[in-house]
Amino acid sequence: MAALEKIRKRAAILTIVIGAGLLAFILEEAVRASGAFTTDTLAAKVGSEKIEMQEFQNLSQARQQQQDADNKVDPAVTQQQILQEVIQEKLLEQECNDANITVTGNEVAELMVNNPPQSIQQLCQQNGIDPKSLFDLLKNPNADPNDQALAQVRAIYEQESQKMANQLLQAKLGMLLMGCLQANDIDIEQTLEGSTVYNATYAKVDYTTVDDKNIKITDAELQEAYNKYKNLFKIDEEARRVHYIKVNIDPSAQDKAAANSKINKIYADLQNQPGISGVRSNSDVVLDSVTTTQNDKQVFGAKTENKDETFKNLVAGGLNACEKKDPTGRDRNTFMYKVTSTFQSIDSIGLDMVLVQGPKARQDSVMALLDGGMEADSLAKDPNIQIQKSNPQQLIRAFQLPDSIRTKVNANANGNFFTWQANDQGAMIAKVAQSKPAITFYNIARAKFVDYPSEATVTQLQSELQKYLNKNKDIAAFEKNAKAAHYEIVEEIITPATTQLGAQSSQFGMMPGINESRKAVKWAFESKPGAISQIFTSDTEMLVVAVDEVYNDYTPFNDPSTKQKLTELVKSEKKGEYLMKQYKDKANDVAGYAALMKCDVDSASIAMGAPQQMLEGKVAGVLAGLGNKAQGKVQLIAGRNAIYAVQVNSIDPPRGKLEDKNIKNQMAMQYRQQHFPVQQMLGSILQNSRKVKNNLIKFS
Repeated sequence: MAALEKIRKRAAILTIVIGAGLLAFILEEAVRASGAFTTDTLAAKVGSEKIEMQEFQNLSQARQQQQDADNKVDPAVTQQQILQEVIQEKLLEQECNDANITVTGNEVAELMVNNPPQSIQQLCQQNGIDPKSLFDLLKNPNADPNDQALAQVRAIYEQESQKMANQLLQAKLGMLLMGCLQANDIDIEQTLEGSTVYNATYAKVDYTTVDDKNIKITDAELQEAYNKYKNLFKIDEEARRVHYIKVNIDPSAQDKAAANSKINKIYADLQNQPGISGVRSNSDVVLDSVTTTQNDKQVFGAKTENKDETFKNLVAGGLNACEKKDPTGRDRNTFMYKVTSTFQSIDSIGLDMVLVQGPKARQDSVMALLDGGMEADSLAKDPNIQIQKSNPQQLIRAFQLPDSIRTKVNANANGNFFTWQANDQGAMIAKVAQSKPAITFYNIARAKFVDYPSEATVTQLQSELQKYLNKNKDIAAFEKNAKAAHYEIVEEIITPATTQLGAQSSQFGMMPGINESRKAVKWAFESKPGAISQIFTSDTEMLVVAVDEVYNDYTPFNDPSTKQKLTELVKSEKKGEYLMKQYKDKANDVAGYAALMKCDVDSASIAMGAPQQMLEGKVAGVLAGLGNKAQGKVQLIAGRNAIYAVQVNSIDPPRGKLEDKNIKNQMAMQYRQQHFPVQQMLGSILQNSRKVKNNLIKFS
């Protein structure tokens, strides 16, 4: 990009001070690999840099163990996420190298101490240490190289430090880009005008009031609309239109009856025998456990609201209480819970810590002084001693501590100093400075039973689907006869980046689709139009896919989804024209139009530079175009969803004048933020700065 080339030339003059609140960048935790890659070749190419399959495979496998056992993600989805994150990381690295943007170790260390990520904060809380002390501990050259626990913590810390470095690089590049954007006087004048507020009253009638039977749309009109709005149907990579049949593999009535017999026995064994002894050897049961309190909302990795009767009944029942949760929908999991033990313990604590560096003799002498009543602060002048006071905002949950530490905490709850941890190089001596009262903790065991469909059920479903395929061998029959055979046929346009059939975007992100359907997507891109696949089978679904068409530059006019969108566009336009003819010049004021439209008069203050809440943006744009001429006269305007009778009663002028230097600077900054929010768009900017080839479709 030309803009990025200019930035590289200006990078030498960049000076930035970056503090807290940086945007998080890439590499989320909790991904697993499928192990499907066996060929050591390219997973992707970013500019001239290659991402080898082995490199990608190693990264995927490194995260496999971090995934929640109850929330396994489709490997194809996570692989695509990981590769996209690696691509973004490479793009950032390449751009920063070209622009001579660097991050020093001191910058990263300062942020890790003063603004540590959440994972490091939790690590510090669980071990009763502040971020600075943790940093010193990990950087101590005299630390025991064979200390496995320390090595594990150091690995986590280095991983988080690398993430922090990426965040700093992203922030610096974003600031450099932002500094390159300058608004001219026309831009600023336009932004100033955007602060004008139009105070209006209006009446409206929605297009839904017009019966579709009154609107006739010809193919010629649709073709004209396609030519007019063609850019709406542009695609950036090859796409394919497919139809598919999905068959759910669910347990039959006989399977469910057999499962219920097993569940009843498991539940009885859990109730009637000590602890989990009655189910420990049952091969149909998966066991795990959790420690919780009556008020905790985090149980087995999921947030549990107060209305959850299962856990309310468990804690109310006390020791040996049992509860069962039956599956809902297509869920196959039945969960049975039992309180196996309870104990009293301090809930949360705040610790004063004395960190002693040196051999055991020095540690013992410090402990003797503290036991003798010396105040910890009196030892602060000793260079081998650090004092860390408790933070009321960062109390430690006592039950999350190791058993040996929790025992010490409870034994010294009255404020005595005790040795938290120690080795030949130093010791952490602690005192409980703050604590919440002792409460009851519950150790809860969970037994999970999964109701799998029998082999006979799976065989029958597959046999019936295969009979349909044998009878409907061409694509026209495959699609036409599905409904009569009680199969639902679904149409979808897919790209090489499609990880799951049936996945949908929403305000919350991508909603999951059909699990393990990536192999069907791969088949579709390897097949010609008219081809019908074999049956793809996963644990929960069977799939058959037919390829209709291949699209390259634009989704064509004859595509059903394209025609549907065009029909809606043209229908709205024609309904607008229909209503405009019906109401135009039939009233002299908003109240008159409201009477004709059979609606109430409403009011709105329309700030042109802000998103429109009451009136459509198209309507507000018409008023802005009229400027002062809009005041006092009723305007009948066709929007996208309704027609409006609007009258501007008064206009609040702009906030300032272009000649005012402060206003000019303020408007320039506002222009950059509104029209080019760099930090939010940096990922997209980088994505288009170099040629990127995602090759993952070949290895699905």
